[in-house]
Amino acid sequence: MSNDPKSQTVARVALRVDDRGLGRRSPGLVVVAGADIGKRHPLPAAGLVIGRDPQAAELVLVDPAVSARHCALEADGVGGHRVVDLSSRNGTFVNGEKVGRRSLVEGDKIFVGETVLRYSLHDAIEAKFHDRVDTLMNVDALTGLLVKRAFDLELARAFEGALRTQVPLCLLMMDLDGLKSINDNRGHQMGSLCISEVGKIVLQEIAPIGRACRYGGDEFLAYVESAGLAETEAAAERIRQRVRECEFVRDGVRVTTTISIGVALLDASTPTPDHLLQHADEALYRAKHAGRNRVSR
Repeated sequence: MSNDPKSQTVARVALRVDDRGLGRRSPGLVVVAGADIGKRHPLPAAGLVIGRDPQAAELVLVDPAVSARHCALEADGVGGHRVVDLSSRNGTFVNGEKVGRRSLVEGDKIFVGETVLRYSLHDAIEAKFHDRVDTLMNVDALTGLLVKRAFDLELARAFEGALRTQVPLCLLMMDLDGLKSINDNRGHQMGSLCISEVGKIVLQEIAPIGRACRYGGDEFLAYVESAGLAETEAAAERIRQRVRECEFVRDGVRVTTTISIGVALLDASTPTPDHLLQHADEALYRAKHAGRNRVSR
């Protein structure tokens, strides 16, 4: 190292910058158009397959114009990646040009069906920025659950995967009982506390077996993969019992509430996720009509 103080200062700054990860840039794909807009997908050195089939692709796109195995990103042997079309139905395009195989440079836009992915190199700070944006866009701040838009995409992937593989998929529609009374008598801040704490209970019970979202207000929605009605109803019953036994405390004031849950199972006669949602909503209505604080199918 040079004895020049200025050079030593520059070198120390460079080392500090590199220690923060600014000098190490890793490849990724950022969705700039499509249902998952804003989401960043880190790109493994060996590459990945992009497609609609969860069983055949590592990056699954909920896009009817995308083939089951649409295209692949593979290592190009010199530290970068190339895109390879996998005989897709609608073709793969880079910067508007149809390609069969093409090496990528930073900023290239890959058109896959109606989805556009930007090939980018990110350092640690940029990766954290995209992760934060992803959280702000897709996670409900009050409960920590997915927002409905993000959940709908996950449900569509799970729905298609369940149909392809013939594995069970169950949907739970949940609604707090009597929250309006809590809002009216104890204030909306107490009502928000109830929603927040119940959301955490739902997340804890569902995370190991599926995904959940805050559907709106005091309603929650979740799906359970690879489990039949018995296992799903057991999870729903754990949620119901925990909510019933929970005391919500704010400024020395204590309240309790209960939750009603409807459960629906995907079968061959269910054509879309919206129809499955309708079945779960009807089951929730039966739980409410039967007296609330119960699980119904």
